[in-house]
Amino acid sequence: MILIGVIAAIGVPRLMGDNAVAAAAFGDDVVSALRTAQKSAVAKRRLVCATVDATAVTLRVAAQAGAGACDTDLPGEPYATGAGGVSASTHTLFFQPNGTITTDAAGGTLASGQVAIRLNGNAQRTIGFEGSTGHVQ
Repeated sequence: MILIGVIAAIGVPRLMGDNAVAAAAFGDDVVSALRTAQKSAVAKRRLVCATVDATAVTLRVAAQAGAGACDTDLPGEPYATGAGGVSASTHTLFFQPNGTITTDAAGGTLASGQVAIRLNGNAQRTIGFEGSTGHVQ
């Protein structure tokens, strides 16, 4: 009887889908998306806009150098999760051609902060970004 109780305590959460792995994978996707945005902005010499919402990151790029709006989807992998209970804090970030991250397309205010990855409302990971350097960690 005790053995069955121990097996149930260990095995049931794994079978029910804890989603901790999904939260970790989504965190990796968010980091990858933000790094792709920064590198693309510098390489293309164009503004790249990253929208982090609860379950996905969308990347768009300005059609022309010097344009003040992102109007074209940036090709690449989808950065999203479909796992229940996994979410991210929302942000809209603008990656400038000089490598900085700002809160507006014009580049007037540097953005620094964190994206929190949560599982069922509990923080699982924090992803930091530094506007003056474009560093994402």
